[in-house]
Amino acid sequence: MITIDLNGKTALVTGSSQGIGQACAMVLARAGASVALAARNEENLDRTASEIIAAGGRVELLAGDLTAEGQTERVVEETCARFGGIDFFVSAAGVSRRTDPIVTTDEDTDLAIDLKLRAAIRVTKAVIPQMRKRGGGAIVYFSGLSHVHTSEFHGSGCIPNAGLAAYKHQLARRLAPENIRVNLINPGTTDTPRYVRQTTRIAEITNRTYEEVDAERRAELPMNRLTRAEDCANAALFLVSDLASNVTGESINVDGGRCDVVRA
Repeated sequence: MITIDLNGKTALVTGSSQGIGQACAMVLARAGASVALAARNEENLDRTASEIIAAGGRVELLAGDLTAEGQTERVVEETCARFGGIDFFVSAAGVSRRTDPIVTTDEDTDLAIDLKLRAAIRVTKAVIPQMRKRGGGAIVYFSGLSHVHTSEFHGSGCIPNAGLAAYKHQLARRLAPENIRVNLINPGTTDTPRYVRQTTRIAEITNRTYEEVDAERRAELPMNRLTRAEDCANAALFLVSDLASNVTGESINVDGGRCDVVRA
């Protein structure tokens, strides 16, 4: 039986107050890693931390807005102060406001870029020296499929997704000689609170009911179910583990077999 043991390792997970980021934090903690939780919603972070502690895990709460000046450096510094270093960085922070792309506002675009792309790059630059001290590490970005296929009224979210994909390619090649691996996960239509908000918004834009839009979105999925947050978290667990020790620069789609997606 193959097991993944992350005891003695430390992971920093952004966007870990709910959804995919929360699932990643809990899966990594179950595998033995010490986990630093970084997100804006302090109440949700507290709940996540309580579950990890109840299961015997080690956790540090780092509530704050990663788009604010100095916050990305702070979360890295406090993680290292608490746990002595960083081995893994999982970037799951992001926002996706469903809008008609013709009328997407500058505010929506700026927020999407600042939180999902710019903050991820800033944290990355801060964690690389820490990973070098450890002799290597792993970085996993969560992007999304909207940058490789048409997604109804996705709005500004596709822009940072494309940026992360491009940055991942360059960074992976640059850091491979230092045993720091960089990969990206594209979640499919995922069963999280964001799915409900997105579906509600699409229904409003298109003058349909929630039930109609929900049925349409589910009909696109060959495996006949939404992606679960845990599906994505398990993929991240694999990518940070030694089982993926020669995997870098890759994009993995966890999407239930959407056949209209370019597999690149």
